[in-house]
Amino acid sequence: MKDFLKHVDAAHLHDKIGKFRDLDFKRMSYQDVQKAITEVITFSTPNGDISVLTPMNASYPAGTRFYRVRTLPYDDRKIPLRTMSKVSDCWEPPEHIVKAGRLNRDNEALLYTAPMSPFVAVEEMKIPDGELFSLIVYEALEKINVTMIGAQPNTEGLDADEVFKCKMIQDFLKHEFIRDVGVGTEYLYRISESITKDYFDLPPDLQDAWCYPSVAKKGHFNVCFRKDKRSKLKLIGSQIASVFREQDDYLFQAKLITKVSGDGENLTYHQIGSHEQRELFPEIMLEEM
Repeated sequence: MKDFLKHVDAAHLHDKIGKFRDLDFKRMSYQDVQKAITEVITFSTPNGDISVLTPMNASYPAGTRFYRVRTLPYDDRKIPLRTMSKVSDCWEPPEHIVKAGRLNRDNEALLYTAPMSPFVAVEEMKIPDGELFSLIVYEALEKINVTMIGAQPNTEGLDADEVFKCKMIQDFLKHEFIRDVGVGTEYLYRISESITKDYFDLPPDLQDAWCYPSVAKKGHFNVCFRKDKRSKLKLIGSQIASVFREQDDYLFQAKLITKVSGDGENLTYHQIGSHEQRELFPEIMLEEM
């Protein structure tokens, strides 16, 4: 990294970032976007035109809980819920209905979760106060290794000028990755997906998932699992719930819980206060007390 940064001109990098942000991404293909990103962070060196990044890695210990939220249609209120009746309803959706997302392309199904905090998952899905949703809960069976997107780089051994240029590159990638994407601007996901797969995709034996800043709840993180790594998670069950916000506090109200039935394919429903609820989600009773 130190040798590479000697050949990075900060003013030139600043100009390249500005030109990148002026591009008409709506008309660009994935290949066009990938090329444009590469051009920003690539510089001429005696060894040719290269870019150097040092992805930061971290891990979550076994036993960590991860959360995912699914909205529930207004016409789905009869128990068992039509859209939350099978174990498969608790995992990533079928590939044929998957649209492009922050880390995936069309028809690429990945499991998006929030680690440790269910409220991050609620915010990511923009759940309104009082609206029913399904909070799906998983638990790590073993250590989960993640690659950090948007983390501050390791600048040990770099001088002030090199630190500045290193952070410029990382801040560019972070800013482009966490762009707020809304209806009609889904094409911007081509940027974040390209950054993920081109610069933060380590071999499977080193990486189980990607960890990245939450757009909806600043200061928190999301974790997206690789296709072949969700087997490191155990499905605990789900909570049919609603939430009410009071300034920075959340009033979480669980109505029912589900667990995996004996056949391993279907979900069974249980009341709050039942043995099943106390066993799977004892925190619900603690919250109510």
